[in-house]
Amino acid sequence: MQRILVIISVLLSLAAAGLGYLNRGKLVTAVANEHAAQSESEAAKKVAAASAAELKTTKEKVALAGSDAEKNASEITDLRAQLAKANSGIADVQKQVSDKDATITQQKTDMAAKDARIAELESKTNTATLPAANPSEDLKKQLEEKDILASSLSAKLKEQDVQLDALKKREDQRRNKAMRNGLEGKILAVNPSWNFVVLNLGDRNGVVNNAELLIKRGTQLIGKVRITSVEPSTSVADIVVNSVRSGLSVQPGDSVIYAGPNEDSEIKP
Repeated sequence: MQRILVIISVLLSLAAAGLGYLNRGKLVTAVANEHAAQSESEAAKKVAAASAAELKTTKEKVALAGSDAEKNASEITDLRAQLAKANSGIADVQKQVSDKDATITQQKTDMAAKDARIAELESKTNTATLPAANPSEDLKKQLEEKDILASSLSAKLKEQDVQLDALKKREDQRRNKAMRNGLEGKILAVNPSWNFVVLNLGDRNGVVNNAELLIKRGTQLIGKVRITSVEPSTSVADIVVNSVRSGLSVQPGDSVIYAGPNEDSEIKP
C-alpha cells in the first residue's frame, strides 16, 4: 500500500511539474505579446503625433495661402479700379480735345462770317456818297462794334489754340514717352481667368501703355505681356495671346524685361 502511495505521489509530482512547465511557457508568450503590443502602441502614438504635426503644418500653409490669395485678389480688384479710372481719364482728355476742335471750328466759321460782314460794311463805306469828313454815326458805331468783335474773337481763338496745344502736348507726351531698353521687373500676381498680370514696374520706372515685355524664368523665355494700365509704382499687363510656350504657364515671381519696341526675340508656342 505504501508503495502505491509513493507511486501516486511521484505521478502527481510529475503532473504538477508538467503543468508548471506549460504555464511558464504561456506566461512567457503572454509577456512577449504584451511587450509587442506596447511597442506597436508606442509606434502608433509616434505616427499619430507625426501626422498631427504634419496636419498642423498643412493647415498653417493653407491658411497662409488663403491669406495671400485674398490679398492678391484685393490688389487685383484695386488695380482694375485704377485701370478703369485711368481709361476714363484718357476718354475725358480725348473728349476735351474733340470739344475744343469743334469750338475752334465754330469760332472760325463765326470769324469768317464776321469778316464777310466787315468786308460788306467797308465796301459800303468806300462806295458811300457821304462826305469823307462826316461819316454817319450809324456807320461809325458799326465799325467800332466790328473792331471790338474782331478783337474779342481773335483773343478767344488764341486762347482756344493755347488750350488745344496744351492738351495735344499732354497726349503726345503720354503716348510717346520712351521706355529704357533692358528695364527689368517681376510679376507680382497672375489672373489666368482674365489673362492679365500685375507688375512691380510703374510710371516711376518709365513704363508706358502698349509696351511689350518678355517673360523669363531664369534663362528660359516663357512668353510676352502688353502694358494696359500704368500706376506710379505698379502696372497691369495682358498676356499676349499664343505667346506662352506650350506646357508652360506664367507664374508670380517670373521676370519681365523690356527689349525695345522691335525686339528680335521670338516666342514660339
